[in-house]
Order: sequence, then C-alpha cells, then structure tokens
Amino acid sequence: MDPLLTVDDELVVGSIVDRPNRFVVRVRFDDAPERVFLGDPGALEGIVEPGREIYCSPADDPDRATDYDAIATSVDGVYVSLRTSLANDLFERALVADSLPQFDGYALERREPPLPDHGRTDFLLETPAGDPAYVEVKSCTHLEDGVAKFPDRQTERGRRHLRSLEASLEDGYEAHVAFVVQRPDVERFRPYREVDPAFASLLERVRDAGVGVHAVATAFDPPVYRLAEVALPVELD
Repeated sequence: MDPLLTVDDELVVGSIVDRPNRFVVRVRFDDAPERVFLGDPGALEGIVEPGREIYCSPADDPDRATDYDAIATSVDGVYVSLRTSLANDLFERALVADSLPQFDGYALERREPPLPDHGRTDFLLETPAGDPAYVEVKSCTHLEDGVAKFPDRQTERGRRHLRSLEASLEDGYEAHVAFVVQRPDVERFRPYREVDPAFASLLERVRDAGVGVHAVATAFDPPVYRLAEVALPVELD
C-alpha cells in the first residue's frame, strides 16, 4: 500500500538498556547510555526490553530533558511503533486516502471536536448522508498469539471515552471507536479483559448499543508507515 507517513528526521539505531520510568528508556548508541523520551506509557511487555534494537529520532530542543524520541523497536523482525499519538495521524491519513472501507464516503470535518454532552473526542466526520459522526482512536501494540489486545494497563481515561461515545449515541449522533494496531503481525483484535475487565465489558456494551468498533493495523518500515490491514476481525464476546 502507499505510504501514510514518512519520518523526515534522521533515525538513530541503538540498544535498549532499561526503562527507569514510564516515559523514559535508556538507550546505548555508542558509548554511555542516553535517556530517550518514550511517548507510549503502556506496559509494553515484550516490546521495550533490554537488548532490543530501537529506532530513535534526535530532538533539537535545548529545554528538553532528553535528546531523543523513541520511534520503534524491533520484535522478532517486526517493527513495533512506540508513538501512541501517531495513531490519530495514521487514522486521518488512511481516512483521507479513502483506504478505510468501514468509513467509505465519510469526510473529515475536524480534529478534537467538543462532544455535544461534555468533553472531547478525536475526530468529527461527516457521514455520506451529511450527518455528524464522532470517532475516538486508540493506539494498540500488545500482541499475544496474533491477537492484539487493548489496554495493556488499566485505563479509566479509556473507559471515560467509551461512556462519552455512548452518551453521544443516546443524543442521536453516530459514534465509533477505532483501534490502530501499530504493528503488522496481527490477525485479530480483542479487548484485554484480564488487564481491564471493566473496559472490556464497557466496550461490549457500547458496541451492542450501536457504537461502531473497528480495528486496523499499520506497518513501519523505517522511515515509512503504511496501512497493513484495513479491517481486523474484532472479538468482544
């Protein structure tokens, strides 16, 4: 498939030493380990591990505490993205390129729109009929036996977002949640019930109420991101 995004900055390859906190990973490039900003605060079990190859981008900001951003790790020959916030950009690019059949005929209206009831969500779309549709996007990287699972930590924020989509649906608006699995070695998606049973049950409830639940997969082949799977099977029951 055509590229969705390209990393313009130079990528530097290093080896993970350890992860002192949720937002920092120490990486050895040549000499002493460097502190690198980690934009994915998830558990990242099996992904951010000592000895793994990691791609980083230099950050040209003298006010920062870290000089690099973590971009992706290599897991069994597959690059797994470490940029949670990139999920929104990848979804938007795929939508605008008409690459998502589940949103065929939808048009992008704006990012981070206010919801009619309260709060915000990630996207406001216009349906083929000209009606508004709200979309919440979640980044996912955890994988077990070909099954992508979200979340890999407890997420009250994620549960709040689902409840907001449910409220929008009750107000008469179309609502969706889209999971962007930022790795290509995936066969299907399932909520991680063992980690957050409340989220899994809530996702099933809002789906039954009429919220669209979708999952797509992307692939990173440095320096290019592509869409790998436009409609992963979603298992909620």
